[in-house]
Amino acid sequence: MTSPSKKIKIAPPPDNEPTLNVTGKNIKPDTIIKPIQIKVSINKHKKMKIYAAEQGITITDMLLAGYEMYKNKMK
Repeated sequence: MTSPSKKIKIAPPPDNEPTLNVTGKNIKPDTIIKPIQIKVSINKHKKMKIYAAEQGITITDMLLAGYEMYKNKMK
């Protein structure tokens, strides 16, 4: 069986459109912190941790800033 030749791109729902509440509670998504796990080599983790410490930020803050920069670049 062959896969479809065209990839289907679906736009995200508008901000005013309700979406599935995966928490089961009526809490706004920005008020809940959900962990993300990534796998990097021990050496890469050490370099990332040292760089973040030199900047006076956490690895989380560094990765979130990187996400925002990447998102803005790809617009």
